[in-house]
Amino acid sequence: MTGWLFILLCAGTSILIAHLFKITEYKKLNTTRVLTVNYLIATFVAVILAFKSDTLTIPQVSELSVPIFFAAAVGFVFIANFFVYSKSVHLNGVGISVAAMRISLLVPVFTSILWYKEILTSLQWGGIVIVFATLFLLLPNKRKLLREPFSAGWLLVILFVGTGIGDSSLMVYEEEFSAQISKELFMGGVFFSAFLIGSLMLIIRRNFAFKKEEWIMGTAIGIPNLLTSIFLILALEQLSGAIVYSSVNVLTVLGATCLGVFRWGDQFTKAQWTGIALALLAILLLI
Repeated sequence: MTGWLFILLCAGTSILIAHLFKITEYKKLNTTRVLTVNYLIATFVAVILAFKSDTLTIPQVSELSVPIFFAAAVGFVFIANFFVYSKSVHLNGVGISVAAMRISLLVPVFTSILWYKEILTSLQWGGIVIVFATLFLLLPNKRKLLREPFSAGWLLVILFVGTGIGDSSLMVYEEEFSAQISKELFMGGVFFSAFLIGSLMLIIRRNFAFKKEEWIMGTAIGIPNLLTSIFLILALEQLSGAIVYSSVNVLTVLGATCLGVFRWGDQFTKAQWTGIALALLAILLLI
């Protein structure tokens, strides 16, 4: 039962992040400033958890160079993808944006095939085919995509790719670097890298005039941002990966869709409703 509780908490925090991004855009807060505060808070909490962990090990300096470089690269992907996510939630709606994120499971699946030589079942291959159909159905104004390179539909494509790369990078960490540096320290490095990138963007734009609401919203996003990963790890400690990943993703898509429709008045076309249904099916098949 405890494992299922962590699954519900993980899905709940994911949905909360989408809701907070919607509020950020609705109130016309500066997304870069909010994200920068978010990663500052997430870094602070991750470091505290790392030093409170009984299994904390401080790696040798000689072992840190590659993991630090990798964490910095992942931090760039994280903040860039969150920026796209915030804009997509505003323009495309909560449910569709979350569905596009969740079917990005396809990217780590391909990473497993090409890099780690894993073999897929026939059902997983079926899920891959459905993912492409799902992404096509979710895209709004398909005829305008080629004519308008900055249309809202392209945000879903970028979100799909960016989230997939982020998930794949965490899988690479587990396979390549987990013996060298703890999860807490690695995530702290990722979040700190994202914070530095956000700060650099603000310095370049000379846009450091933080509002009180941006500090509050950044803090509100930063805590569930870190807790989502923690709840996922805790769930994986008690239940199989197939159960955890499929349940979290399905619950998140369903919850975000309901949130978008009933709280924010999102409206979907018949094709997009079909896409959301196929997204749920694809998630189940890919795990």
